[in-house]
Amino acid sequence: MNRAPMKSSYRNRIALNFTLGTGLLVALIFLLIYYIVSATVFNRLEKDLGYELDKHFYEVGVRQGQPYFADKAEWLEREHSELEINPVFVVLTNLSGNVIDKSPNLKNDSLKLHFSSADQAVFKTTLRGLTIAQVQLTIQANNRPAGYIVVAMPIDESEGVLFNLKVVLLIAFPAVLAILFVFTRYIAGRSIQPVLTVIETASKISNDNMESRIPVPAVRDELHLLVTTLNELMTRVEHAIEREKRFTADASHELRTPLAVIKGTLEVLIRKPRSADEYVEKISYCITEMDRINHLVDQLLLLTRFESQQEAMDMRAVDLSELTGNVLARHQQQIVEKNLSVDLETDGSHFVYSDPYMTDIMLDNIISNAVKYSPGPAGMTIRIETSGEKTCYTVSDQGIGIDPDDISRIRDAFYRSAPLSHPEVKGSGLGLSIVSRMCEMLGVDFNIHSQLGKGTRVTLSFPILR
Repeated sequence: MNRAPMKSSYRNRIALNFTLGTGLLVALIFLLIYYIVSATVFNRLEKDLGYELDKHFYEVGVRQGQPYFADKAEWLEREHSELEINPVFVVLTNLSGNVIDKSPNLKNDSLKLHFSSADQAVFKTTLRGLTIAQVQLTIQANNRPAGYIVVAMPIDESEGVLFNLKVVLLIAFPAVLAILFVFTRYIAGRSIQPVLTVIETASKISNDNMESRIPVPAVRDELHLLVTTLNELMTRVEHAIEREKRFTADASHELRTPLAVIKGTLEVLIRKPRSADEYVEKISYCITEMDRINHLVDQLLLLTRFESQQEAMDMRAVDLSELTGNVLARHQQQIVEKNLSVDLETDGSHFVYSDPYMTDIMLDNIISNAVKYSPGPAGMTIRIETSGEKTCYTVSDQGIGIDPDDISRIRDAFYRSAPLSHPEVKGSGLGLSIVSRMCEMLGVDFNIHSQLGKGTRVTLSFPILR
């Protein structure tokens, strides 16, 4: 079997879709991590700047309308005299932004006052090419502004930490996706291995190998259900193919004889001129054989339709007494010709739950067999009675009977008991096979009792209508 190349395998699609979905989630997590770390760092920085601003604000006084450090000697003794790892820069300015005083660690540099910035608002700027965080506050004297105090701290290390974190996350993101794709593809490949087994087994099934079935997984999951359903489908297909083969074989076998007879009769008829009576006789014989072929084909088609007939059954109340009367009317001519007596024993209507069309076929086959195999004059009894939860329909005849060895095979299609012993009785051997199959579909018990040379009794037990 040639297979078209797959553009994208199923496991690759599973891995890709899972990786994309998980990648989106990982990206959101990484962004959240970066945001939390960034917020934590800068919140801490703002607190430190606020603390330094408050501390130095209360050390500032106002003299002659200008701010100054009230105790500069003590202030110079603190950490501002040296450049520390995280130094704090402080500047006092007048209202114009001119520097009045500053911390020694600024040396020749100074902090620039930003008039557009609000009091105690932290913002970024630069000093000596480094990034710093700066905050400023207006100094009041007698409810009037006298100057500004500006406090700043370097944030290069904090930004370095955030930059390193960003680099790590950006490198880790594609690495995580790649690892996730490879791992998911491996797991998907392991997961779909049973599916590949199903495909391999199914590809081996053909018309000559219909008995093969897909191994059912031990775990009762969706795959177990799929395999079970496929096996059931294959069983139905196998049965359908077997019915087709059987129908073809049976039809060819059964039709070959009457067609050969018709052909031989016509060939003999045209060999030389015949009288009108001979033409009528031979053509009538051929018509009879054609009727036999037509009846045989109808029965064969009916037999092959049974598998799909289950869903099309029209189950409802059926009166067996009424159907029996209709069947007897159809066979009245044969009954009269054979001088048969029919004893119909019933105490009125007997309604059963069944399909009327199929029930009519069953009764017709049973009664026609009783008429066909009863030599005249003889008697035939049809009894209908209700017992318990069943309605028993019995047809008894005084015909030729059935050999006990043939009873077990009489329901097989095309089987006839000792056909050479009564060549005058024509038949195809399909009647009881049809009855047996219909009984299975309708839930009717079908029993045959017979004695050779004494007659046959056929009983159908129907569920009664409630």
